[in-house]
Amino acid sequence: MTEPSNPRPIQPLIFVLALVGGGWYFFDNYQVRGLDRVSVMPLDDVRTNASFAGFRDEGSVDSPSDQGMSLTRMWSSQDLSDATSLRRTIDDVRSDERANSSRGVATQRLESIRIASWSLDDFGPTKLLSNDSRRTVCRVLRQFDVIAIQQVAAVESDLVTRLVDAVNEGDPRYDFVLSKPTGPTDRPEHLAFIFDTTRVEVDRTQTYSLTDPSNSINYDPLVGWFRTAEPSRDAAWTFSLVNVRVDLANAAAEVALLPSMITAVRRDGRGEDDVVMLGLLQADDTYLRSVLNGGTHESIVRNGMTDIYNQYQTSNLLIDAASTSEYVGRSGAFDFLRVFNLSLAEAEAASKNLPVFAEFSPVEGGVR
Repeated sequence: MTEPSNPRPIQPLIFVLALVGGGWYFFDNYQVRGLDRVSVMPLDDVRTNASFAGFRDEGSVDSPSDQGMSLTRMWSSQDLSDATSLRRTIDDVRSDERANSSRGVATQRLESIRIASWSLDDFGPTKLLSNDSRRTVCRVLRQFDVIAIQQVAAVESDLVTRLVDAVNEGDPRYDFVLSKPTGPTDRPEHLAFIFDTTRVEVDRTQTYSLTDPSNSINYDPLVGWFRTAEPSRDAAWTFSLVNVRVDLANAAAEVALLPSMITAVRRDGRGEDDVVMLGLLQADDTYLRSVLNGGTHESIVRNGMTDIYNQYQTSNLLIDAASTSEYVGRSGAFDFLRVFNLSLAEAEAASKNLPVFAEFSPVEGGVR
């Protein structure tokens, strides 16, 4: 005789308990983000990154300054609340490197980082709206991982936003950090960093302007703190970039302040020893050497001209040769006129200045 079927209430109960327990564990340890593009992040990551939110206010940085220089926070392009903090000290990173070395752990060789500076020669709405000019500017910007730009007219606040949108057409990986308008009231300009987010990250909470209360500098330099994206966090190179635009009418006084600016950034409280100053310095290598006065800082673009007419050297990059061992020894001016086979008129439509660049190891301390 067949036994009648007997309900088993214990199985549904176990299923319900498992479902409730799994849901509790999921929401206790993960956060769901987004509506149209849902993403899930471990709550540990969310808690870690919560203190690294971008900011949109302006105030003084609580850190020391040098020779009257003061630090003022600047606007950023967007809030990056999910970005990773760069607040790991250089001593910690190098301690990890020494530990890896003692264990025989090899440093991965990665493609070098190309850092550049380009004076866009009064870049404004007319150049942005010109198809030829805009196309040339975008082609040049895509050649570099981070590029400091100067001489962007501040007549329209969204010029850099629109320029980066054009750079990103078909490949949306570039972002930017932008200064507030700076300079004489009759000719204010923006300074900016444009960077490839697959190659470097920026800590927007550590972006600021460097100002002089005595008004010896017409255009306040923009300072950004970056980290390479491809190595592990423990091995990634962190560095400060100081975007400088020297006013030709006041060049002698402003160039004389470059060493003080470097010292002020070195002492801004972040413990960063790799400070790269770059920009439109309105001085050639010989003059810069006399200003740097035999110290450990040196200009790394030498001899070559930095304008499309091959007449002047006005842009450069300065590094501390004693501490920035990440520099791999390659630098120069990017002659986009010849690289892209442009006529002189086509090049002039973009800028009469050539970008200057240098290459660096993405690994802290350099590839050994």
